[in-house]
Amino acid sequence: MARAKHNSKRTLCKRQPVTLYICRSCVWSEAKRERDGKRQGEFLFEAIKREVDLSRSPKNSTLRAVHCLNGCKSPCNVAFRSPGKHGLRFSHLTPENAGDVLSFLSSYYDSEDGDIPETKMPVSMRNKLTVRTPPPRIRSH
Repeated sequence: MARAKHNSKRTLCKRQPVTLYICRSCVWSEAKRERDGKRQGEFLFEAIKREVDLSRSPKNSTLRAVHCLNGCKSPCNVAFRSPGKHGLRFSHLTPENAGDVLSFLSSYYDSEDGDIPETKMPVSMRNKLTVRTPPPRIRSH
């Protein structure tokens, strides 16, 4: 009986709203922090927005630019968060990875717990997972 209860909680997590956080303050390098007056994080955010405009993301997702994701030694950084799922932060991304970021967003959205095997990640994102946090506990009232 307890197992069925656990499975029903996991099913509740599938297809929950996803927030994709993009660090806008990530730099190109310490030597060249900006290009054309913008940081690399801003270019990544704009590239992801263009992909979203092409309707390449789940409907139930939110794109959120943030000041910092605390991955400054390995820019650019994005993070995925959804109720009941592992939080994930990827580093060492570039604006050219925007399409793969949205492809991963779809996999994350469809997952039960956000724990995606590396073999199921876009090639450009493999070995770039730098933070994995456990999902918040689901409270029953």
